[in-house]
Amino acid sequence: MAISPPQDPLIMIIGATGTGKSKLAVDLATRFNGEIINCDAMQMYKGLPIITNKITEEERKGIPHHLLDFIDLKEKPWSVQHFVKQSSRVINEIRARGKLPIVVGGTIYYTFSLLFNDAILCPSEAEDQEAQSGRETNANDQDFPIVSASTEEIFAKLSEVDPEMAKRWHPNDRQRIRTSLQIFLRSGRKASEIYAEQRRAWQEAETSVMANGSSSTLHLGTTERSMSLRFPSLLLWLEAEDAVLKQRLNDRVDVMIARGLCDEVVQMASLEEGLRTEGEVVDSSSGIWGSIGYKEMKRWLEAQEVPQGPAANIVALQQEGIEAIKASTRRYAKRQNRFVRIRLANALKTAGRPDLLFLLDCTDLDRWSSAVSEPAETLVKAFLRGDELPEAKTLSTMAETTLSQIEEDAAVVDREARNCELCNKTLMTEKEWNRHLASRGHKKLVASQRRRIPQPNNESRRIQLPTPPG
Repeated sequence: MAISPPQDPLIMIIGATGTGKSKLAVDLATRFNGEIINCDAMQMYKGLPIITNKITEEERKGIPHHLLDFIDLKEKPWSVQHFVKQSSRVINEIRARGKLPIVVGGTIYYTFSLLFNDAILCPSEAEDQEAQSGRETNANDQDFPIVSASTEEIFAKLSEVDPEMAKRWHPNDRQRIRTSLQIFLRSGRKASEIYAEQRRAWQEAETSVMANGSSSTLHLGTTERSMSLRFPSLLLWLEAEDAVLKQRLNDRVDVMIARGLCDEVVQMASLEEGLRTEGEVVDSSSGIWGSIGYKEMKRWLEAQEVPQGPAANIVALQQEGIEAIKASTRRYAKRQNRFVRIRLANALKTAGRPDLLFLLDCTDLDRWSSAVSEPAETLVKAFLRGDELPEAKTLSTMAETTLSQIEEDAAVVDREARNCELCNKTLMTEKEWNRHLASRGHKKLVASQRRRIPQPNNESRRIQLPTPPG
């Protein structure tokens, strides 16, 4: 059944790094007279095309790209509010030219906040997104020396002031532990309390949507917030099989190295040193300085500064840095996908528009046209005309499997640290804990421990050890 064409439509392309978002954006902009808005925090910086993995001039095919190669390297990443303001301005300018705005990029907390009115990020989600852009929260840490202490000390402090939040994080997860403590130190409120309030609001909103079938109104204290789409939007989610994407990301890093990534790292180090010499404050965890590819090569850079250092050691450190870049990139892709699967999918459901999210399987690049580009064009055409959109699960086997799993998963996964002292492991979810208890290694250690401990009177005294369920 056809509906009226959307007024002021927006196309948004999302997904993990390495899935081909920029390529699809150019395909669609070419087909539908569009212009592209970059939504990758690192690609906003001028220069450094390799380390930020910018789309080349040739690949842009003459399509205008906005907020790309745009801000000075000295600038800190934009706040969410500033990005939404600037990108909204660009979107309006594109529409005034009679063209279609297409948003593309991987900084998901930018895209999320642009997509929804009054978007709310829970503390844990904000932490994940800060980590994606390579920066930590920009508070004045001089007021709170504890946040610069060791991870063990920070975790102990968080356990003291907010034990509920401490239970959610692995004891070695410094980024999340640190940010949760910062929330308490700055606001005087426990992060766990803020998180619980927001979760209740989302649950109330979801209940309202299910009852009324429309966008809901959230009441957070005395502040009323509507959970609704900022623009009529179609979301195209590029996804690939995990093993294939991991290999693709590894290969991409190798290509970046061949193109001169290490030269850009040296260039960045020289610029950073120059800024420090001029008295500029350079936060190595913020902005371009925290980008994947730079911080991982720091030990290699330091080794080169040692006069007559062993060449073999420098080569080894370079390879170590390259492997660290690959690992960081894979983790980044995993976080991006987790955010889409959990946070974005549930927010769309809360807003009453889960039907606007379409997964496109980009696993096989040889089938790009048939599996990605052509279905995307069909969806955009139908969306712009106001035609009825197909059921998202029907697009591919992956779409059916993934979207069905999203429906089954809980909106919020409860995390709580569970310690197996016998195996010296910390598990963060009940599923991981049960899997560990059922593992061959754990069972073997349990049996070995029991054999070593004498059992007086056979059964008069039992030693309590973790055992598998059932």
